[in-house]
Amino acid sequence: MYYEDRRLMVIKKVTRNIREIDADSVKSNPLSILFILFSLIVIYSANQFPDRGELGAGFFPIILSAAIIVFSIIDIITDDDTELEMSTYDLLPPAIIIGLLVGYVLLMSVAGFLLATMAILPVVLYYSGVRSKLKIGFISVVFPIVLFYVFSRIFMVRLPEGTIPVSRLLPHLPLGVI
Repeated sequence: MYYEDRRLMVIKKVTRNIREIDADSVKSNPLSILFILFSLIVIYSANQFPDRGELGAGFFPIILSAAIIVFSIIDIITDDDTELEMSTYDLLPPAIIIGLLVGYVLLMSVAGFLLATMAILPVVLYYSGVRSKLKIGFISVVFPIVLFYVFSRIFMVRLPEGTIPVSRLLPHLPLGVI
């Protein structure tokens, strides 16, 4: 009985919120709209990846983008009248991170995944407050190599190699396909 009442209450609330969706509620959630648009672009791009009839490189981006779209729609539906005051936020840190990501993507097309990741990680770690040179060096070298093995050897996802195929110098580990 309790769960039935809760279920009816949730259905009524969702129905009421859906009826209250108008242009103002959509305009008051600009981040949700941006997330939906970004997710649609990711889904479109992921559909361009080669598909061999099994789970390929585009599977996880599509699933994550679909989840982002669902949560963004829920955010629009459950608008709680809290206005986002953009003037109170410092936009410089997100702008720096976005600039680093754009630089990373551009560098990856030239230098490949391994070298670009090894080059960008120290900058991101230092910007994030990590000051230990040992940690920065270890993470910047080991993390991209681990990611390379996980994605290229286990998930069979081809990562960008760039003009200098450094990844071919890495030893082939006896990893089987799971």
